[in-house]
Amino acid sequence: MRPMSDLRALQRREVPYEGGFEEKERILVSNNAISAPIPTALSDEQQSSEIALFRQSLTKMSERAAANNDPVQAEKFNELSEKLKNGRMTVAFCGHFSAGKSTLVNTLCGASLLPASPIPTSANVVTVVNGEPRAETVFRDANGTVHPSKTIPVEQLHDFAVDGEGVTSIRVSYPVPLLGERMAIVDTPGVDSTDGAHRAATESALHLADVVFYVTDYNHVQSEVNFRFLRSMARWGKPTYLIVNQIDKHREDQISFTEFRDSLGQALSNWDIEPAATVFLSLRQPDHPLSQWEQLLELMRDLQPLATPLMLISAERSAHHLAEQFRQTLHAHNRSARESLQSRLGDEEEAERRQLMRNSLEQSVAELESAGEMRRQRVRVEMDKLLNNANLTPAETREKAQDVLAAMQPGFKVGWLSSAAKTEAERTARLERLEDDFNRQVSAHVTGHLIDILRKEAERSGLRGEELESSIAACFKPVASVWLRDLVKPGAGAEGQAILHYSAEISTELKSAYRKSALQWIDDLQSRFQSDVNAELDVLHRQLASLSEKDEVANAIHKLEQEERSEEQSLLGLLPANTGYADVKLPSPVAVSTDQIDNFAASAASPSGNAQMSDTSSSVANDGNYVAGETPSEHAGRLGTPHGAADMLERSAALLSKVPALRSVADGLQAKAEKFKNRSFTIALFGAFSAGKSSFANAIVGKSALPVSPNPTTATINRIVAPTAEFVDGTALVAMKTSDGFLEDIRHSLGRIGVAKDKLEAAGTDVPRLLALKDPISASELHPRGRPHLAFLTAAAKGWSEYGPLLGQRLTVRDEEYRRFAAEERASCFVAEIDLFVDSPITRSGAVLVDTPGADSINARHTGVAFQYIKNADAVLFVTYYNHAFTEADREFLNQLGNVKDVFELDKMFFIINAADLASSEAELDAVREHVGTQLLKHGIRKPRLFAVSSLNGLQAKQARNAESLQSSGIADFERAFRAFSEEELGGLALASANKELDRVDKLLDSWLQSANADASTRESKAARLREQAQRWQSEGADNVPAATVQPLHQEISEQLYHVRQRLKFRFKEHFQSAFHPSVLQDDGRDLKKLLPACGEDLKRSLSEDLLQELRSAGLRLEGTIQTLAEKALGALSGLAEMEREGFSPESAERVQLELPLPEVFVNGPTFETKHLWGAFRSPKHFYEKEGAAALREELYEVLFRVMDTELDKLKQRWNADTENTLHEAVRTASLQWSEQLAAFALSMSQTLREPGEERILADLQEQWRKIRH
Repeated sequence: MRPMSDLRALQRREVPYEGGFEEKERILVSNNAISAPIPTALSDEQQSSEIALFRQSLTKMSERAAANNDPVQAEKFNELSEKLKNGRMTVAFCGHFSAGKSTLVNTLCGASLLPASPIPTSANVVTVVNGEPRAETVFRDANGTVHPSKTIPVEQLHDFAVDGEGVTSIRVSYPVPLLGERMAIVDTPGVDSTDGAHRAATESALHLADVVFYVTDYNHVQSEVNFRFLRSMARWGKPTYLIVNQIDKHREDQISFTEFRDSLGQALSNWDIEPAATVFLSLRQPDHPLSQWEQLLELMRDLQPLATPLMLISAERSAHHLAEQFRQTLHAHNRSARESLQSRLGDEEEAERRQLMRNSLEQSVAELESAGEMRRQRVRVEMDKLLNNANLTPAETREKAQDVLAAMQPGFKVGWLSSAAKTEAERTARLERLEDDFNRQVSAHVTGHLIDILRKEAERSGLRGEELESSIAACFKPVASVWLRDLVKPGAGAEGQAILHYSAEISTELKSAYRKSALQWIDDLQSRFQSDVNAELDVLHRQLASLSEKDEVANAIHKLEQEERSEEQSLLGLLPANTGYADVKLPSPVAVSTDQIDNFAASAASPSGNAQMSDTSSSVANDGNYVAGETPSEHAGRLGTPHGAADMLERSAALLSKVPALRSVADGLQAKAEKFKNRSFTIALFGAFSAGKSSFANAIVGKSALPVSPNPTTATINRIVAPTAEFVDGTALVAMKTSDGFLEDIRHSLGRIGVAKDKLEAAGTDVPRLLALKDPISASELHPRGRPHLAFLTAAAKGWSEYGPLLGQRLTVRDEEYRRFAAEERASCFVAEIDLFVDSPITRSGAVLVDTPGADSINARHTGVAFQYIKNADAVLFVTYYNHAFTEADREFLNQLGNVKDVFELDKMFFIINAADLASSEAELDAVREHVGTQLLKHGIRKPRLFAVSSLNGLQAKQARNAESLQSSGIADFERAFRAFSEEELGGLALASANKELDRVDKLLDSWLQSANADASTRESKAARLREQAQRWQSEGADNVPAATVQPLHQEISEQLYHVRQRLKFRFKEHFQSAFHPSVLQDDGRDLKKLLPACGEDLKRSLSEDLLQELRSAGLRLEGTIQTLAEKALGALSGLAEMEREGFSPESAERVQLELPLPEVFVNGPTFETKHLWGAFRSPKHFYEKEGAAALREELYEVLFRVMDTELDKLKQRWNADTENTLHEAVRTASLQWSEQLAAFALSMSQTLREPGEERILADLQEQWRKIRH
């Protein structure tokens, strides 16, 4: 192990470490987590000497802090010193709310000193030491003034412990032999609290804590909150033990203990967390085979001999933490001076802009100074490319060159008797032919392109016109014959190589001449602009000089920052240089042995090994009619159920079918009867992960159908349905995602972890390439809401080769293969939904149970699917966990549910508190019920159907057919209430619908019998009037929506969108607190500057998702509005009242189905710059305890809502048009249907009572009809 002095140097960053950054990080995290040995005590005399030396250092540090006007840190340094003086080691118990911290402390103390409840209770830090019974508390008045400690009765501790406003801290003395004289234990508020006072209290406890025991319950062991806190402890250097409470909830048939423990270990490793040890406890069943209660007691005893070294190490690391706080205080003290300088310099954004301006100016100077050469080089490159590739002497040109060379040979003459004149004339003619041909080649391949190159350069400088064109053209004059003649070298031959050399010569000379001419023209062009260039350079140099003046101000600010850092280092320099302890490991309890695990697994598998069921029951009394294993199923009252309605319709249809004219009516009634008989009830289950949705579904079904685990399992939608001829009991139909859908999921998740759009576009549709984009991203550096997306991408990468080829398919599987697709992420991430066919009473009754992914799962982005289930399901069951009721995901879902509950014809919502067997008493259970009811009321849900159940006990009771145990589990009460709901309330709707149809037949029969006294011509005349009216309805229906009817619709849209905005405004603070949560932005060694933009993006996404949910709810309410307006317009159809008097009664119009467009808000911004966000953040202390968070929240509110308001204004116009079209279409469709129905009514009337005796038949029919109805 490295010497402590080296580790201190690393922590102070005073000396470099030769192992490099990664090695340094490894050593820091490893030793801070205390997985390596730590110093142990020397002799009593040496310990006293070390403590005295350290206290002297802390006293000097306190004096230094006080001298620098930082009384807060001065006091904390003194607290550390006093702590060392009293020699009592502090063990802090931390954890998420309702994890069992207070219960554990009470159990360790052997008395109920602290309030313990599954709902949040502890609002203060409570310290317990061994001694005579006594309690002291420090109070804070309404003005925030803290008063000296005051003695209070121990029996009143509960009341003071929950007072987070009037009480700042509590110290309790009580006989606890376990603590001895060297240990104190501290209970803290939940680490996931959003209350600033709770966070400050917990931080204060950690400041003085020497050892941390972090407590989590079994069902939430892999919560993000846990990992964040444990990682921060590792960074701080606090020895930390992990306690997994409620191990009695473990079920070996769901997941083996070894698998559970290994999964936890892997999750901790993924977060770079290595606790000193993990302890499994059951405070409810201390003798549970997997509980390590005795090992925990032994561990606490083993820690006490290490009190001195642990306290010294803790004091040193806390001193480093306080030194950082001291620097931040100096920073605050220098604020006025800094702001004064900053006002001359500008803010950080201005400094950044100034640097950008400097860079831009310097670049402009460089560009201007090199502009001429750059232009020349640019033209040269383009010319060389052109000229090098231009062939000016093709074969026909070379032939003419050969003729010229031949004419230049000595002795050349024309004919045998040619004169000198004729010979010269021939030479000239040959030269002219070469001249013409060569110029044509040059013009075709060179001249035009060169002119274009120079023209473009001129246009870059803004020059155009005829004069320009003339000057450019003058650069490239055609060659003359004399030029060609002069290039013929003396003695040159007229064959072979001579021809090639001459052709190359004229081409090279021409290109060289044109090149020089073009470059000269460019030089002349540059000269024309040089004076302007010089003037512009002068301006740029003056601007650069003005920026240099501000550099002095920037240097002054930098000097202040250096002084602050120097003071921090000077303060740390007061710490002792070396402690000189020997090495010893932290004590670790003996792990659960293999034999223990095997024995537990064996006992769990035996019939007698079932866990004892709680006797805690729901408050609804047993009505004595329940039979074990019975569910809402086959009970069918005569008229009170859909089955009764179906029977009534079938008998009516059979009766009416005897009359030919009524057979179409009979067919309609029979069709409705079949619909009722085959009707299914969709029961949708919602809730956060580990709330127990799957276990609750199993309890209702009476079988272990769905996989259950303390780790998140349901990664896709599971539907439990009745078996069919094709799909027998236990079979599952797995629908894999489509290729496009899976690709969209990958792209979405990559965006959520910060992968840039350009990288996504570059990867295209190449899935392996897309998945590889996640590789450089570390899970520990992500925003919490980004981590599930990284886990999804990791699983997708692992399963791609095996499951990628199955995309788009539908697979029939059984048993273990089904569980793999349902729960193993590497498989389930490729699945869209699964139908599991299970034979049970509830599925035989037509019920379909839909188990949705947790509201906080990766699939939560498919909020539109969840909304459709809320909208269309016959019953919505919301499941929350007894010991962790109402997570953030729960609240978001309930916001949505509360928005639409009044739109439904019935209250179809049920609320389930699962794992009620955890209740220690009926009073505690009532408190949880009250807490849940209060939370529901906050979301507008009054008088909820609320049931506390134990799914585990309920399932076991059904499997054992034990009615008494089933009643005590609470499942029986739920099933009775649900049966009443399904048979009476839902059945009542069905019966009302059936009776409405039968009322129509009543009127029809009455009308026909009234017509019996009329003659045939009168009846035919009446039928003719009906047909004429049917024609009128057919033509006028679409035009029967006056503007006065449409106007309320537009007004409703305006009001709905206004209220949407108001609700989002009200919840914006919650969204902000969640995105910029302290657990995300704690100073635990991560780069917070990188995390801030991710927090901003998360705020945009959560606000956008909330907006979409609100708009979907608004759309559902608008469906009802359109339905009402359509019925109003249909009621105004001409002649409707007269037709009804004639006996016609139209069928009800079909329900309006509205599909409204939803906006993609924030797709095009705004973007959050790191510099700007960091300017508002500065540090966690400034942000959360001062004005930073409030100021940024207000700023982001203005920015985001400005964008959102623009989108809502656009959406309003689209919704106005779309809803108006829907209204017109609904009226038109219904008008046509009524027209057809009226025409059929007229035809039936014409065909009735034509034959003798039909009147008697109809009268008998009516009499039988009335018997059926009554």
